[in-house]
Amino acid sequence: MDPKMMQKMMVEGMRSGMRMTFDTMTSVQEQMEKMWKVLLEQSEDVRKEGEKVLAEWLENMRKGREEFRRNLEDGMRKMEDLIGQE
Repeated sequence: MDPKMMQKMMVEGMRSGMRMTFDTMTSVQEQMEKMWKVLLEQSEDVRKEGEKVLAEWLENMRKGREEFRRNLEDGMRKMEDLIGQE
């Protein structure tokens, strides 16, 4: 098998694994959001302050996850460019 083809297949496998991991992380985060919302709905005492803190925390998590994903995608593109130049 051609080494370039093998490298491209490796990069594609890494990208596929990365995407599956991020999809799983997104699903887990969405389930945690639902759980927290149900918990806050059932507990009136901490509801207002808790909702504010939760919303802020979730937004920071989403932003961090998306930034991390963009950085990994950029790295993958650079790796593909390097493989393609050889």
